[in-house]
Amino acid sequence: MFGAVRYYTDFFKAQVMYNFSGEEMVSLSENYARLNKELLNLEKAYVIINKEMFGLEEELAVL
Repeated sequence: MFGAVRYYTDFFKAQVMYNFSGEEMVSLSENYARLNKELLNLEKAYVIINKEMFGLEEELAVL
């Protein structure tokens, strides 16, 4: 399931193993930055849709 801790740990493990395949290497920090950017875009989209469809200007509470 996307978003679950298990999903991300499996993703990072797979990326580390992929680096051993001889293809282009990508560091854990690069993968983290890419995923973090995707999550920020998800948050932005949520706020935009809330405002456009429901007139709400709700900010996300990040835990």
